Amino acid sequence: MLRNRFWVSSTIHRFRNAVLAASMVTMFSSFPLWAQPPKNSDSNSVNSEANDELDRGRIEVSNSVLHSKVVSEKGDVMGEISDLLLDLQHGHLSIVVIARRSPQAGKSRLIAAPWSSLRRNKENAFEISCPAEKLAGAPELDSKHEDANLTRRWASSVFGHFGMKERTIKREKSKSGEDYQLTRATSLENVRVNDLTGSELGHLAGFAIATRDGLLVYAGLAVTKSDQGLQAIPLSAFIVKSSQTEWFLDISEEALAERPGFPKSAWPVAIDRGWSEYVHVLYGRPVFEGVRSEPHAVAVKP
Repeated sequence: MLRNRFWVSSTIHRFRNAVLAASMVTMFSSFPLWAQPPKNSDSNSVNSEANDELDRGRIEVSNSVLHSKVVSEKGDVMGEISDLLLDLQHGHLSIVVIARRSPQAGKSRLIAAPWSSLRRNKENAFEISCPAEKLAGAPELDSKHEDANLTRRWASSVFGHFGMKERTIKREKSKSGEDYQLTRATSLENVRVNDLTGSELGHLAGFAIATRDGLLVYAGLAVTKSDQGLQAIPLSAFIVKSSQTEWFLDISEEALAERPGFPKSAWPVAIDRGWSEYVHVLYGRPVFEGVRSEPHAVAVKP
């Protein structure tokens, strides 16, 4: 019954937007937005318009952030980024994990730092804005640090250590009463994405991150039966089960294959009002929101 109700609701929504979607697809497919250079900016910037919500700063791809060098404000090497901790429910990057070589221990220490404490410098490394002693005493992740402990409450302690303010989000809890977990970006590499019947659509190829506030602007989806490269899909279009490794889209394989893609080496960076409206119409979802958790809507094949 719930499955039928969800299907009817989705069908009505898609029909309501059909005319507008068709016109926008025609308009944008002839000149893809990711081919448009950002106005009054360099190729790595985001198109800035009057709407501050869409002025997100430079766009980083998660795969290019991983293994990047981290340096101090003086240029001293502090380590490298080994993982990203994502808040999928709210669609933003919260914490970075930095592998820091410890001469005394003879091995790397994994320490946590807020994403907002980092910025790209001219040498293409990430500069961290904190004293060396503050970084040395940062919360650690060791082999005994289970993923179940990587919660928003734990993230708050990381922000507190660095004396930084967290991004304001609603502090709801999961249905089980537990604090929501953060998800390692490395655990989502090549995760399969299915349609609502359980048939494979493709796999995750990374995330586009707005550097100014860490929002996950969209996910890159490598479509299985398509030669158009990747698809830029808003996080809010995905349905994710509690395991966070089962991802679904309410779209058919045929419809997905018909939509314009982008090369793996040229992720869209021109995130302007037109792109936002285009994505909203195609998927019927807001751009800057997190994934949905609706396991009852997914009927996986036995």
